[in-house]
Amino acid sequence: MINHQIEDFKFQSILDLGIQYLLGKLQIQTARKQGKKIVAGFLPPMELIFAAKNTLPLFLPRLTEFPFSQYIPIVNIFNRFHILKYIIRFYIHNRERFSIGYFDSINQSEFSKIFTSLVNVAERANYYMDTCVQTRICYGAMVKNFHLIDLIVGGLEGNYCLHFAKFYERMGNFRPVFYFEKPFGDASNPELVDMVISELHRFIATLENLSGESITNSRIRKIAEINNEIRGYIRELYTYYIKGYVPLHTAALLLIHGAYVDFLSDAKFFRDRLRNLVLEIRRKSKWFANYQKEGIHRVIIAGSPGFDPILPSTFENNNAVLLYLDLFESCLRYPSITTSGDMIKNYAHYLLEVNIKEGIQDLIDLWIGIAKRIKADAILFSHVWGCRFTTPAYRKMKDLVMEKLGIPIMPLDFYTPGENIGQVQTRIGAFIEMLK
Repeated sequence: MINHQIEDFKFQSILDLGIQYLLGKLQIQTARKQGKKIVAGFLPPMELIFAAKNTLPLFLPRLTEFPFSQYIPIVNIFNRFHILKYIIRFYIHNRERFSIGYFDSINQSEFSKIFTSLVNVAERANYYMDTCVQTRICYGAMVKNFHLIDLIVGGLEGNYCLHFAKFYERMGNFRPVFYFEKPFGDASNPELVDMVISELHRFIATLENLSGESITNSRIRKIAEINNEIRGYIRELYTYYIKGYVPLHTAALLLIHGAYVDFLSDAKFFRDRLRNLVLEIRRKSKWFANYQKEGIHRVIIAGSPGFDPILPSTFENNNAVLLYLDLFESCLRYPSITTSGDMIKNYAHYLLEVNIKEGIQDLIDLWIGIAKRIKADAILFSHVWGCRFTTPAYRKMKDLVMEKLGIPIMPLDFYTPGENIGQVQTRIGAFIEMLK
């Protein structure tokens, strides 16, 4: 059954971003042939990589091989001529009259298994199977595609997790790794500021050696300005959720979150598509359904960002919507990057501003902040097996949610895509029924 997920792809900008994501491996292969250096990673911020000429960041899950990969270049041609969105609109308007097998199953069990092949690659390569699904997917992508990658960047927001440290250590068996040290704390600690500045200089020197080009203050400023614009567009999109609307559903939200890691290896492209998306949503906003007024339950997802792709459609089949808004709340809470003066110092302060300062309590405050701002009806806490950082937060968060918000919170276990789908659907159905 098709639900609202596919309707977001009537937006030309969402189509452009989605196809850019799907073309990840082909895009990187082309860039390599052009002599560009590829720096792969899993967590933001990676945009500083753009400060080096002929050097591109890569979000590792973009190397996933989708079942329909052979058709993507053809679909891209249709999209370039803006034909694809009309095909999607035709199907949406006529879906009660006929069935298209692929569209009918896009959010069902087959879609849940898209990343399973990379998990299997990681397992055959003897990667730790007691770690979270995100690192297993990324490790599988590295094993299959290390020949496309010149450098791996890690650390940053991963310093709080021992599994991430092991993950990057194992990745070093394939390609050189730069591990960015950034422990808990903020800019009120001058020693920590000096440490992050030192790490930034070390990282820039690594990029200069890789690219053979100098990184200037002006180039860092330029990418900071683009990042600020992107964050501004994300903040504007968030205001619709705060007012009770859902201009974009889970699939599009996940796409924006993933694209923000590497800006889809083309920062101006990502910025321009977000700008176009905001403009189109502004024009259409008066026709949006107000979920809050119409009694459609809005549930935010907290915990580790990993969850089964079956969840969004399961919620919508039960007259609810699942929202992943971590990036949106982060862009609202934290200031933009200062773009005057010494950009290394500015970036150090920015990285410390968005830093983990008090451990998991920072994330609990973020999740509760989202639920409060959008007046969510409930919270789904994703217990991702192997995530030793977020999973223990549930016990503390459960009490705080009842005390501060008075809404239900439900834990849901997740190990790998495609497992126990029937059981998950039954539990979600019962949870939503309880909200009515």
